[in-house]
Amino acid sequence: MSCVRLLTLLALVGTARASAVDNQACATSSTPSGTDFFPAAARLSPGNLTSGSASAFVDGGEGFNVTYAETFKVVRTKALPGVEALTYVLYQCGTTQPTQDVDGSAFPAGARFFSVPVKRVATGMSVAVGYLEQLGLRDKLKLIDPAYVHAPCVQKAEEDGTLAASHVIYLGASKYNYTLWHNSISTNNVEMVITDEWDTGYSNSDKDVVFTPSHTNLGMLERLSFIKFISLFFNKETQASGYYADQYERWNYMAGQVAAAQARGGIPTGYKCAWVTAAYEITWDDYKRDICTAAGLSIHIPSAATSSAGYYKYPSKAAFLTDMANVAVVIDESWFTTPSTDATKTAVITNLAFNEAPGLPSLSPSTGMILRLDKHVSDGDPLYSHSTFWPTESLTWFEDSYVHPAVVVQDLVRLSWLNGVAGVTTLQEGCPRFFRDINSNDVVVKTTANECTLWDNARVNGLCLAQLSAQRVAVAALLGASPAARIGANLVTVTFVAIATMILV
Repeated sequence: MSCVRLLTLLALVGTARASAVDNQACATSSTPSGTDFFPAAARLSPGNLTSGSASAFVDGGEGFNVTYAETFKVVRTKALPGVEALTYVLYQCGTTQPTQDVDGSAFPAGARFFSVPVKRVATGMSVAVGYLEQLGLRDKLKLIDPAYVHAPCVQKAEEDGTLAASHVIYLGASKYNYTLWHNSISTNNVEMVITDEWDTGYSNSDKDVVFTPSHTNLGMLERLSFIKFISLFFNKETQASGYYADQYERWNYMAGQVAAAQARGGIPTGYKCAWVTAAYEITWDDYKRDICTAAGLSIHIPSAATSSAGYYKYPSKAAFLTDMANVAVVIDESWFTTPSTDATKTAVITNLAFNEAPGLPSLSPSTGMILRLDKHVSDGDPLYSHSTFWPTESLTWFEDSYVHPAVVVQDLVRLSWLNGVAGVTTLQEGCPRFFRDINSNDVVVKTTANECTLWDNARVNGLCLAQLSAQRVAVAALLGASPAARIGANLVTVTFVAIATMILV
């Protein structure tokens, strides 16, 4: 953006506003002229603040920025590797679609226009479901691909027949048939289709919104910031900003506690974590690095790899196993269609070929861990069926980890440093849990449509956040006073176990 353009936009901050109204309601013929649907209080908050922006221009971080006028807002996404920058013009329902940008210039070619708040949404992405659920927007979902959905209330709506379902037919060799999916988008009068840089479930029309929190260049909190982006289409900026600020504080608090404990010698340093698959691949995307670092672990990058690449495929099984001798915490991302039955301890270890290297540190609870991301999965049994449709047990990781970074880091801290401490292990029912400890034969938990009320109650009433608040008190005491420990070991003395139990039970 040019300096002249930016100054023009910022100058709009001082423009007088005649009045402000509830922007969840559409404008009508009786709405006063000059009504401001997006006053400061209703705008996004900059950074990790909670108050709406006084400026009409708000930088949303790595992903986007937004500029507000009285009856519309202009959202500009930022180019990422492999993702082009796009412009979305969001105008208040009942008002006239704008023909000029905030500063009077023409909108760029290809700008997409949406009347907001959007009321009818389709997505083939499980990732988007987590953001919509957290913002209380499940009722806006009108069409999904249920193959990979975990959210129990979305499962229930689909199984009750109140939420339409369809899918894109995979033809093999990276070819797809979109006819069924596109017909369903039309039949269900969808206004907005949430897709991604790979065109997952796209409509191939101006209804598409490219949603990219899964991009490998984004860190954990940058992924979370996309809750602000998606909120813009529903006039939910206040809720998104408040939630982002809360998770930002919780994430940094826990990371700070771990770092301080390591500085005091209460937690050792130097343990490495690696995100791998049975194809002898290892990745270190920014968000994966963030998770490990926040939990007091160092991300492992093979010496033969290029650090900036983020990915490395070992030339052989032998090379893979040799390098895994340098890793204490292995996070296995290998695919299992039905992890509740297939991803047993024996199967996981054999799949990684770790049974051929019994001395690996990750195989012993006293020196390391093997973790998987499938602690919570769906039942893989939607109402929808088709001869070319193959549902799976879907991981909550691909929905909730994006919007629950504080739970992610606290989950890994618990397993790494407080394993077996009474009261720290159990989480509130209805809250996501992500990591599964293979060495301890930790089991997969299936989440079904029958648990909709349980999970919805936890979200609506903030029970997951409340327990995180309680846990942080115990964890702070434990990390602050515990002696030096090792991965997977019980850090604390009996005295501190009793303290944790009193606080958390």
